[in-house]
Amino acid sequence: MIRIIFTQLILFLLPFLVYAGYLFLTNKMHRKAWIDAPRYWLVIAGLVVSVFGFLFMSQINNNPLGGTYVPAHMENGKLIPGQIKAPE
Repeated sequence: MIRIIFTQLILFLLPFLVYAGYLFLTNKMHRKAWIDAPRYWLVIAGLVVSVFGFLFMSQINNNPLGGTYVPAHMENGKLIPGQIKAPE
């Protein structure tokens, strides 16, 4: 769960980091540039990037829909990781 939260936080902050990189490369890295920053648009861009990140991660997830979670367990002295079994 912490990985998902951390990933979404990074995706949300990505537009702010790009803006900071732009200010750094154009030598405008001073306080007035941050005060006059287009914060509204940076927040909207961060939310859009974060939503697309959620959608992308849901599409690359190869767990079957309607499956049953089988937790990790020991079988013949060997650890079998948790998995989602497809419905029958």
